[in-house]
Amino acid sequence: MQLGTKLSLFTCSLLFISTAQAEDYVSVQYVHYDEDSGRTTVMSPALEVSKDFGTDYTLKASFVLDSISGASPSWYDASSGASAASRGVTALDNVTYDNIDYDDSRTAAALSLTTRFDSRDELTVGFSHSYENDYSAYELSAEYLHYLDSSKNQSVSFGASYQMNEVLVYCGGNSVCDATSAASRKLRDDDYDDYDDDDDYDDDDYDSSSGASQAMDVNVLTAELGFTQVLNANALAKASVFFINEDGYLSNPYMNVVRNYNLNNSGTAEVTAENKPDTRTSYGLTLQYIAALSDTISSNTSYRFYNDDWGIVSHTINTELYYEYGDNWMFGAGLRYYVQSEADFYNANKDYFTDETYASSDRRMSDFDALSYKVSARYRVSNDWSVNTGVTYYDQSKHFDAIYYTLGLKYSF
Repeated sequence: MQLGTKLSLFTCSLLFISTAQAEDYVSVQYVHYDEDSGRTTVMSPALEVSKDFGTDYTLKASFVLDSISGASPSWYDASSGASAASRGVTALDNVTYDNIDYDDSRTAAALSLTTRFDSRDELTVGFSHSYENDYSAYELSAEYLHYLDSSKNQSVSFGASYQMNEVLVYCGGNSVCDATSAASRKLRDDDYDDYDDDDDYDDDDYDSSSGASQAMDVNVLTAELGFTQVLNANALAKASVFFINEDGYLSNPYMNVVRNYNLNNSGTAEVTAENKPDTRTSYGLTLQYIAALSDTISSNTSYRFYNDDWGIVSHTINTELYYEYGDNWMFGAGLRYYVQSEADFYNANKDYFTDETYASSDRRMSDFDALSYKVSARYRVSNDWSVNTGVTYYDQSKHFDAIYYTLGLKYSF
């Protein structure tokens, strides 16, 4: 279910942090995420293997399996049951905002190869694939690292990725696939595969097993340019700018909005699918400072600015401290602050939307701020084996709190 896609991608990104030095290893990690006392639960085991071939090549492979269950809030027509597909014109008393249960799993695999040239510049190319019952993604990526001086104190990097996604969308009743709906959108000609000659949707095409009936494309292009400067023996700084362009079906097929609530005292309202723009362009910058504060204490501090043409502006400040105790222990603590503005087409009220082209009640489009508190520990059992664990508490100002745990085992060979 696509409801869990953003979340599962987020948890996947927590699993592995590359070390500054090359090494051969096998790493097993497990992440357990709980939101609002079980409203959403994610269990995510993962495996990563890294192998050097001489000094010029490093091959990495990873595999992740997510299990997602819980409930996500949305509007629906209660007379038709608690389902995201419960849409249509209904009596005012039937318009309900509540959690809709979901249960899904996701498998993802990634492969990357780093090549080092005579200049010791590095080229990394990668491929990944992620699959859910109603969502699949393929991604190609490449990054080139170029040293500006022989001492390797300065470097520039350029990375780009292209993601090809396909999401299955329920097209029965009032939805973004239905050209006669008040929430209609313009689709490309090749997206009308499930319509008859009169552009009327045939409900027999509805795939009840997947909860969807039409495959829609989403393409994402990402580019980033960075500069790294070693300041002294104990510190380095990095600055980068990024650009993201998304094109295709960017709505969530499981999110609904309410239109024409008691319009002209009709006593009715229309529950219909949300409708986000077909394109999204975003850009921003990231600043990072890493320093050894003493022989045993180090810090990693970063700031990220983000802006897009949906009206969302966000700021992220993240700082982490690490303390080495003896030869075998490392303890960490971190604090992250995030704040964002509201999308132009967002409103949570049931009586807001009428004939607006774009409409969403997706909480991720709202204005909110959030704090994350993190503690971690790593213990080196031997020269080859180490274990790690961590706990992060996420406190969002408006909508929910969450806590997630990590547990890992690493073998270096």
